[in-house]
Amino acid sequence: MLKRIKGIGLTLCLPLALYLLFYVLAPNNLGSVAVLQAILTQSLLPMVCGFGMLFGRSMGILDLSIGSRIIAASMIAGVLTTRFNLGIPGLLILTVLMSVLLGAVVGTVFCLCRIPSVVVALVVAMVFEVIGIKITGGAGYLQLPAELCALGRTPWNLILSVVSLAVFALIYYKTKFCYNVRAISGDELIARSNGISIDRTKFLAYTVGSIFIGIAAVIQISYASSMSAKQNLESLSMSFKPLMAMIIGIQLADYVTLPGGIFIGAFMISTLFSGLVAIGMNATAQDIAMGVFLVVVIAASTNMGRIREYFEKRRNLRNTAV
Repeated sequence: MLKRIKGIGLTLCLPLALYLLFYVLAPNNLGSVAVLQAILTQSLLPMVCGFGMLFGRSMGILDLSIGSRIIAASMIAGVLTTRFNLGIPGLLILTVLMSVLLGAVVGTVFCLCRIPSVVVALVVAMVFEVIGIKITGGAGYLQLPAELCALGRTPWNLILSVVSLAVFALIYYKTKFCYNVRAISGDELIARSNGISIDRTKFLAYTVGSIFIGIAAVIQISYASSMSAKQNLESLSMSFKPLMAMIIGIQLADYVTLPGGIFIGAFMISTLFSGLVAIGMNATAQDIAMGVFLVVVIAASTNMGRIREYFEKRRNLRNTAV
């Protein structure tokens, strides 16, 4: 019990320590409540996207197409909502529906073609990026009316994110689908021998995860009140922050649960980039920092077993010496 409490305390100290580091470096730019609120708001999108990526990542699927799906789903829904005057409920429902349909397309391609998930993501991202341009008549830009943007503002963005967290926790801990996900992530051959359909579960990982990608798309287009299409796989960069938040969340899950860990990871990522802006780093330097941080996070996650083994050996050596 004491070890768990200590782990929770250290986990909660991580985002605080990161914030204090940048506060010391740029106290004038990071010392207000408004800045903390902005960091919290910016962490909502990677958190919700991280929920959507988690199901596939648990089974070794790396889905980097989420950025193209966010753009395509929100643009299609935005155009239809504006044209038919469907209001905010229409925007929310249509965006989630379009996201699920696009996720089903990706899942179908992955299961039928039997090619690596990264290759699938690159192919479908190129196709989905074109949708954003075509749906806007070649303009590649969609502006939402102000009355449709409420879900991107406080408190509605927070409410939508909390509901997403609750739904994710319910799906992850209480459904047969996620029981199958965990079984496959443990040993795919044993899961198959126990009657679990691998292809069906991986297809569902794309489609169920797309519910959260759709919610993230609503938050994104409502917050910015617009959406711009991407080309030449520029949408891939939208996957990196959620990916880092999700990986950090997985490592913190033993102490603060998986949903809480992903939120802390997203908050840390948002704090990092707000801090880089506060100390005057330009966009190029921020991209370099993101690349380095991504490598560090993935390397630490991949080698976590070795790291724990190393510290366990050192602990045993100290105990033996005593």
